[in-house]
Amino acid sequence: MKRPMILSLLLLISISCAAIDNRFLYPLGIVKDSEAYSIDVSDSQVLTRNQKQLWIYSTFNAWQPRLETSYNSLARIEDVNFQSGNYIYVSSREPTNVLSAIDSLNQFGKIYFVDTLIGDKITREGATLYVADRYRGIDIINVGSGGGNDLLANFAEKWGVRDFIAEYPYIYALNDFGLVTVDISDQKFPLSIATNYQLPDARYLVKNGEYVYIASGKDLLVLSIRDVNKPIQVGQMRLFNDIQSLAVKDNRLFVALGQGGVKILDISVPNRIVDMNTFYPPFPVYDVALENDYIYIAMGKDGWMIYEYR
Repeated sequence: MKRPMILSLLLLISISCAAIDNRFLYPLGIVKDSEAYSIDVSDSQVLTRNQKQLWIYSTFNAWQPRLETSYNSLARIEDVNFQSGNYIYVSSREPTNVLSAIDSLNQFGKIYFVDTLIGDKITREGATLYVADRYRGIDIINVGSGGGNDLLANFAEKWGVRDFIAEYPYIYALNDFGLVTVDISDQKFPLSIATNYQLPDARYLVKNGEYVYIASGKDLLVLSIRDVNKPIQVGQMRLFNDIQSLAVKDNRLFVALGQGGVKILDISVPNRIVDMNTFYPPFPVYDVALENDYIYIAMGKDGWMIYEYR
């Protein structure tokens, strides 16, 4: 009788140990001189924004981020993307939108080039920029090393893109009905090859290997795209708060949960997700971004934070 009990106890201990995060979190500080409802990181630079203004920081010294510049936007900012370190693409729904640098910040000296585009979401892979517009579909643009916009094609469908990922030779897009897979092996002639229209409330997605992770309210859905012509759901996890944002690195999924902080999940086995850790910044979390050994947290009107994670 004792032997089965001992074996069961050892099994429980091994399962618990597997869920322990073997990395340490260390908060480096809070930056409060900007609003951060969204946060993006590229080449040791952090861009935060609200609906009408964006701020750019250098994080060469992660302990003391330095404000490089800030821009005001006449129209609501929908999305932002860095290009080549100092090129910034900003999408809005206003064709005549203009961004103006705040003069009082010019003393910092770094020059940025800002280009405005019509659309709701932007993503980039190498020299190709993809701009999703709710009514026009997805524009595929060759931007080279920055400064030029050569429209290659438009993939037009009668649905609005909520989020999407471009990873050649495919685009994975969430629209009003679910997931759409687009073949872009010939960028001038994109072709829809698969759909999964059982995800009507899906808002955000990230890709890790042969799987995409989709946020739908409080639900985290896992879809296998091993067969790109037939994406299938292989897992699901229910969380306590609505998912605000997703980021992935090293088989770890970072989930922004508003008042629920940031949850770190082990997704090494996609259909058996393990809850590794949850940490709670001092304010609600609207977005999360990753670079090197750092986690960047957007906390709305209360600014943003950097955590070291190693």
